[in-house]
Amino acid sequence: MKELEIEVSADYIHHIVGVMKERFGKEAIVLFHVADKYECFLEDSAIVSEMLEIPQELYLEENGTTVHVTRFPADELEGYRRRLTALGYTTCTNETRGSDGTHILKIYESKE
Repeated sequence: MKELEIEVSADYIHHIVGVMKERFGKEAIVLFHVADKYECFLEDSAIVSEMLEIPQELYLEENGTTVHVTRFPADELEGYRRRLTALGYTTCTNETRGSDGTHILKIYESKE
């Protein structure tokens, strides 16, 4: 069975970040494992960019909304996570995989 393609929009980014923060705490920095990188968005992107000195990148622009992303290689997660923890931040990761096993930008939500 083929997975449905997710249209990544500013609304979708706000939604998935919001759901993760509801699960793990409003102050948690949400790191999404996507392919061979970890990505964070919105306020988390600005914090991670500043604290870890990693430049933000433009992710998308739509209807006057700009979304930035901060990315780092997946194999550097532990070191960056330690640094963020030492600075007083809590982190959580999303490890959702697609049907081919590749990490994707998606969260699983219960269908209520």
